[in-house]
Amino acid sequence: MANFTYTTGLRNVGSYQVSGTPWVTGSASATAFTNTEVHRFSFPKVTKSFTVINTGTEEIVLTFTSEATFAAGAAGDGLSGEQPYVSGNDEYVKKHFITIPPENGSITMDMKCKEIYLANTSSGGTTGYQIFAELTQIPTGSMFTLSGPGLTE
Repeated sequence: MANFTYTTGLRNVGSYQVSGTPWVTGSASATAFTNTEVHRFSFPKVTKSFTVINTGTEEIVLTFTSEATFAAGAAGDGLSGEQPYVSGNDEYVKKHFITIPPENGSITMDMKCKEIYLANTSSGGTTGYQIFAELTQIPTGSMFTLSGPGLTE
């Protein structure tokens, strides 16, 4: 026991029992988020929980990896501006995303992650969003990559 050091970490219960540090962001206006954009949000620390609010008039979707829903772009990271919801897109068929309805639809998730992705599914509309997160003190470098059944398979 003399060599044991109690620190923050992914499997440290105390890291999640305390109140999280607030983190907030969002689009400046409803026109900031068009159907050709995928927005990646990298949190500064691992989350305890987060809420996404759709403040616009178009449906948006939430996913946890760029590969889960979005067609690979020129850079291979899913963020090239391609429309992610075209007919025949295998990942769209697999439904590896959560839909957030327009006009103040929201979702709150009590989970650990280091980043999330949002996309607008409208073929011509624009929408906005707000994100609130409770952050732990766990560095994002400690968080594993989210993949596997229900995420990328």
